[in-house]
Amino acid sequence: MATEPASPNSPLAQDPSAHPQPEGPSLCDLVMKGGITSGVIYPKLVAELAAHYTFKNIGGTSAGAIAAGACAAAEYGRSHGRPDAFDELESLPELLGKPTAPSGRSKLFTLFQPAPALRAHFAVLVGALNLQPAEAVPRVVRALLKMHPQMVYGALLLGTLLGWPMARALAPDASWGAALGLSAFSLVLSAYAAALAARVARVGPVTAAGVMAMAAAIVTATAHVLLDAQGWLTGGAMALAMQAVALLVWACLLAVVVARFGSTLLRGLHANGYGICSGQTASPHPGALPGLTNWLAGYFNGLAGWSEDHRPLTFGDLWGTHDPAQPRQINLEVMTSAISQQMVYAVPFRDGTPRFFYDPVEWSRLFPANVLRWLDEADRAVPDGDGTEPPLPEGARVVSAGGRPLRMLPRRADLPVVVAVRMSLSFPVLLSGVPLYAVDWSRVANQHQKTLLEKAARGGAPIQADIVATRVWFSDGGIGSNMPLHLFDALLPSHPTFAVNLKAAHPDFAIREPERPHNDGGRIYLPDSNLGGRQRHWAEPADGKPLQGLIGFLSSIVDTMQNWRDEILFPYPGFRDRIVQISQRPTEGGLNLDMPPRSIADLAGAGAMAAGRLVDRFHPQGSERGKGWTNHQTVRLRTFLGTLQPGSTALAPSLARGEWAALLPNIKAYSGAERQLATDFLVELGDLGARGAASGVSLKGGALKPLAEIRISPRI
Repeated sequence: MATEPASPNSPLAQDPSAHPQPEGPSLCDLVMKGGITSGVIYPKLVAELAAHYTFKNIGGTSAGAIAAGACAAAEYGRSHGRPDAFDELESLPELLGKPTAPSGRSKLFTLFQPAPALRAHFAVLVGALNLQPAEAVPRVVRALLKMHPQMVYGALLLGTLLGWPMARALAPDASWGAALGLSAFSLVLSAYAAALAARVARVGPVTAAGVMAMAAAIVTATAHVLLDAQGWLTGGAMALAMQAVALLVWACLLAVVVARFGSTLLRGLHANGYGICSGQTASPHPGALPGLTNWLAGYFNGLAGWSEDHRPLTFGDLWGTHDPAQPRQINLEVMTSAISQQMVYAVPFRDGTPRFFYDPVEWSRLFPANVLRWLDEADRAVPDGDGTEPPLPEGARVVSAGGRPLRMLPRRADLPVVVAVRMSLSFPVLLSGVPLYAVDWSRVANQHQKTLLEKAARGGAPIQADIVATRVWFSDGGIGSNMPLHLFDALLPSHPTFAVNLKAAHPDFAIREPERPHNDGGRIYLPDSNLGGRQRHWAEPADGKPLQGLIGFLSSIVDTMQNWRDEILFPYPGFRDRIVQISQRPTEGGLNLDMPPRSIADLAGAGAMAAGRLVDRFHPQGSERGKGWTNHQTVRLRTFLGTLQPGSTALAPSLARGEWAALLPNIKAYSGAERQLATDFLVELGDLGARGAASGVSLKGGALKPLAEIRISPRI
């Protein structure tokens, strides 16, 4: 039986329904695509829409999940005494673009704080992001060498000693010191020349090293001939041998450095949940700059009108109820990927999802202390969760494979918004995965323990036994669906569901300066008729070179597996007209963690322009007086009738035979009234289909192409 927790902020101490949220005159849903730092697009977009709409359903993935959480928190704040919540959200890009002391880096960059063991690796990788190979390789090589100065000095000493015999042969009359100097000079010259050639000539480092070694050898041999008048062939051979020694030394050094970098990176990733950054604040010192998750928890609370140290904002707060089956005032859903199960989930989890458990020790590395306290308190307050899953046997203690006790993730209403957002925002390698646990009841050992516990409970002498749960790694929601437009789709929607897609700039429609919000400006695209948006651009495959072509081919396979479900919706009728497309330059968004303030401002402005286009086309007070919404309703109605009417006609023969109605008595879950309603429904559906068949007319032709289909599909 649930007991009242001590804290006044406990789940049972506050009832969200005590603060009903009035629905605005214009409702909308919003779905936002992931894109790491591209999320700076969304604050001004959300704020502009908020000036005209009240948000009902909000969803997103990865960086889009951050924006969705912030939008939901601001909508909650606006209806609970924080009327300026969206004004604060609108100013977020300026905050993220400001330089912070002592590094001078942007606020956005400081949110990504690597684990102590991975700081040097993070610096190397960040330095090479979004650069062409000719620029990235020399930069990475320099950074790797800086990580291991002792190895560099050792290689210089070893290479000098190895090249000394050739130097003596080239200049037999030179002193030992001069010969050693010549050998060291050969080492430095080969390294500098290779780096310079790779950068200037834009060729591979191996090719550059070989070309410059030959040039250095010719120069050295020429000097040898001029100095002692011996044959150039002998001098050239000696000089070439010296350069070969130099290149061999540097190649071995780079091989060792790269191997060491890779091995330490792998160990660090393994220890840090397969991510360079955990999301937590890396420094334990008071006043340290907050990490991403700590900052998000406080930021969501601030938008909601709460203090930073208040309990975290929960889904129950947004819903206005603790019952997930009741209508929700603000409905937030984000995507996450359970990669251990090869599954994707919407969070909060759907009905019937198996119970998940967490390890407090592991989660202490991912979430702030106040979030962990809340999770523990919420679980103790309502230990049976939502009641959608059978309770665990009496005396069962769920543990990990290592024997550590686990705690059940609390019911959906008590789940903090920041936990859901962090589960969606787990970009592989950059951010740590989130570990949860679930009991695999197909395992014989767990079945045996369950039977023992149930027998003991029935006998009146309950015992305690361990049930071993299996770890489930959760990673970025974009792995399964980077723009989950399906979350809030309806056959006949009562209000618009907008979506924001982020893409690379079109090669034929460059982003103009100054930027403009129209389709011909290159930055924003929103179809203005049912003919627009049907074509999708794809880049020409880079098949010029074998390795480059293979890498591109394999990369395209991964992209297809990840994005095909989203991509198929973009040109579809009833979808394409409400998806605003925002183009980004190569230096904007994505993994550009250190974007300059100008780029952040440009992306934020693009978000505002995109919202303006949606308002102008769909809102009754927009420049088109709601023409877009009327057209969208018409398209959806045509699609609905063009699929449902032919479908009912196809069902008519089997319904007329009564074979389906004869199965109704077998459905024991139906009450008498429900069984009667089911009977009447099948009769009416059969009559509707028979009427369509008798008319000889099909509404399929009135639907826009390509034609959709109605099917029973699992709910994510």
